[in-house]
Amino acid sequence: MDFLLQSLLLILITLLSLICVLQKRRLDGTKKLPPGSFGLPLVGETYQFLFTKIGHFLEERSKKYSSEIFKTNLLGEPTVILCGPAANKFVSMNDPKLIKVWYMKTQRRFFNIPDQIHATMPKQVSVSAAPVKILGFLKPEGLVRYMGTKIESITHQHFMTHWEGKTEVKVYTLVKAFSLTVAYQFFLGIDEPHHVEKIATKFENLYSGLYSVPVCFPGSACHRALKAASAIRKDIQFLIKEKIEALSKGHVMDDLLAHIVGAEQDGKYVPKLGISNIIMGLMNSSYIPIATTLAFMIKHIGQRPDIFQKVVYEHDDIAKSKGSGTTLDWERILKLKYTWAVAQETMRLYPTAPGAFREAITDITYEGFTIPKGWKIFWAIIGTNNNPRYFDEPENFDPSRFEGNVPAPYTYLPFGAGPRSCPGKDYTRFVIHILITKFKWEVIFPEEKVSGTLIPTPAEGIPIRLYHI
Repeated sequence: MDFLLQSLLLILITLLSLICVLQKRRLDGTKKLPPGSFGLPLVGETYQFLFTKIGHFLEERSKKYSSEIFKTNLLGEPTVILCGPAANKFVSMNDPKLIKVWYMKTQRRFFNIPDQIHATMPKQVSVSAAPVKILGFLKPEGLVRYMGTKIESITHQHFMTHWEGKTEVKVYTLVKAFSLTVAYQFFLGIDEPHHVEKIATKFENLYSGLYSVPVCFPGSACHRALKAASAIRKDIQFLIKEKIEALSKGHVMDDLLAHIVGAEQDGKYVPKLGISNIIMGLMNSSYIPIATTLAFMIKHIGQRPDIFQKVVYEHDDIAKSKGSGTTLDWERILKLKYTWAVAQETMRLYPTAPGAFREAITDITYEGFTIPKGWKIFWAIIGTNNNPRYFDEPENFDPSRFEGNVPAPYTYLPFGAGPRSCPGKDYTRFVIHILITKFKWEVIFPEEKVSGTLIPTPAEGIPIRLYHI
């Protein structure tokens, strides 16, 4: 299977390289291109990018060429890698003045994004984003306001079912199930456990295929993701019909899908054909990333008594202030500052958003180099995370670095920046509050290996021993 995959990859990149050659011939020979290498003929450096740890890929080339900018060839496309605070600011401030979003072929297929994205996507994005911004659904306070006691009820039910009475659990498996359950309630208004269990594998396959080789033969990650996307889309389209019928009967629903469908029915915002892709994209971007952050937070809190005790003190104070039987409101969530520092340090060491692709709309002059029009840009958001210039002893887990003196501007962007920054970033504090008030725990494998190339994954699932309070 590996040999077949590599063979098909070579065939694909051979075809894509023809486009690359034509692009290179159009370049003005007087332009000063960034340092770097396009890699092997035809193949480029696609394999290294997709199948080695992204941090290693960036570090090796930063040392060899430049820590700020270098060129390569990815997926048959001449690509410039941008790293560092200056790059973070540049991309944040110039999107979409000089650059535009670019999606890999796999992503375009999964979410039905037109190939000519520059001609059609801006209108669709502005239209589809309107109700989301108006309703405030994707803001942390929106989660609290629209779900009210529902999220607390889901959380308690989850712990009662999967944690209570257990002496050992695998954290990563459980927080993934929990994250998807909340996503289904929040985005779709579904709280049926069997439905969530049925769809979980589909979302895992979809997420795993986002950065896969764009060769979809049976058994490949791309093929599994494509099938999963189709199945999820059908499920959501069926729910859209149910929402339309319920709304026509005067039923009141607070999930995001119901609000978008309602807005569309009024002829204001989103065409029906785009609703399923919008919801699928939002759910996909909030499922594994939140679960990954929660899992590694729980691991580090459990194996560091000093951190555990500080978190306990903070949450005890919040619990006393809100009283029993009272929902943890947004105002109190904001007071969990040390817990948020733990979350930030977790995301620094275990980033779930390694970067994003862009495309140069015009010739761009950056740091004395030219990024030619049409070239792709990989914005390496994590490029500063392990750099000692910005974080002392970056290999150490130290939440205190996010207390008081926060990192300098644009040195740490776990969710991106600007108009496309990631929503829902404060979600973890609520979950840790419920957990820390119910249990103490011990990490069974403190030195557990972390696998994954672009997204960190605990090799053993972070097994822990539970001690009920």
